[in-house]
Amino acid sequence: MDQIRFGVIGLRRGHSLMAACRAVGNAQVTALYDLDAAQAAQAAAEIGARAYTELEPFLAGPIDAVVVASPVPFHAAQGIAALDAGKHVLSEVTACCTLDDAHALVQAARRTSAVYMLAENCCYYDEIELVKRLADQGRFGEVYYGEGDYVHDCRSLFYAPDGSLTWRGRGDLSVYLTHGLGPLLYITGDRVAEVTALTVPGGKFDLRVTQPTMYLLQMVTAGGRCLRTRMDYISPRPHESTTFFALQGTAGSYESLRGFGDQAKLWLEDEHGASSFRTPARWQPLADQAAQVIPDRLAAPAAAHAGGHGATEYWMLRDFVAAVRGEKPSPIDLYTGLDYTLPGIYALESAAAGGRPVRVADPRTW
Repeated sequence: MDQIRFGVIGLRRGHSLMAACRAVGNAQVTALYDLDAAQAAQAAAEIGARAYTELEPFLAGPIDAVVVASPVPFHAAQGIAALDAGKHVLSEVTACCTLDDAHALVQAARRTSAVYMLAENCCYYDEIELVKRLADQGRFGEVYYGEGDYVHDCRSLFYAPDGSLTWRGRGDLSVYLTHGLGPLLYITGDRVAEVTALTVPGGKFDLRVTQPTMYLLQMVTAGGRCLRTRMDYISPRPHESTTFFALQGTAGSYESLRGFGDQAKLWLEDEHGASSFRTPARWQPLADQAAQVIPDRLAAPAAAHAGGHGATEYWMLRDFVAAVRGEKPSPIDLYTGLDYTLPGIYALESAAAGGRPVRVADPRTW
């Protein structure tokens, strides 16, 4: 397959992924599907693609792969329809909102040889890749604790032009935690086995927005690690840093930036000396490790930054294209994507029970 023909579902988010397709090469967007006919026609004319406003003829058209970039409540159904049509699927997060949809996705993936990949772009931050490679080298020792927060003031996206609530405002999704959890599971190669969730009640800024203002999750992994994440896209705060990550191991630790002049930092015992109560270790800039550990990422072409989220979409599309071409496995296949997604679904059960721990199923066993 020399040139992969992409169809994109949902143009609001899909535009940045379209730009990444052009940067990657061996990929061409040939079809666009959106319910807004005028927007779809205009966008299609700009790139020489065909516009669709109905899903079935879109999937029956001359495309090899589908980017599902529609609102979250549609991800599972559209991903299943694409897989059943024999199309490879790159699905935006989260993979699904319910356990029933998760089971249906697994069955669809087992019915086809098409590739599925979850488009968790936070796993593709250069910083996360740097920490992942250091962890794989054993530089942190045994990693036993991690934090991954996603705190992003998205309230302006809660409202349509007429003031009515959009799907975000209505809360038509599970706990949207893949941006915080996904990178932790990518770094450790682990999956969540149990989740405990607490919430802050909703309605604080608009009585119509009844979904919780924030979720606080504590998780235990199959590998015995403890993870914590805060998911909050309502609270008003500066946009300077929407994600925060931290790791603690037996021989090292890492914290990402918090903003206001902060920088990502780490301490590695084998390089920076031991730490003790009387002679505590000092943080060192994480950036000092980049040239040696991720030289390939630092050499990304200028076009790699066209997607709007750094170079994350570029590296993600490269991996997906390689998987479609049979050059490598999908790095965030359906089972891994559900590892990122399912704790957020089970968290609803835990929160409703006042924070009772809930076991998280392994979709590989279904």
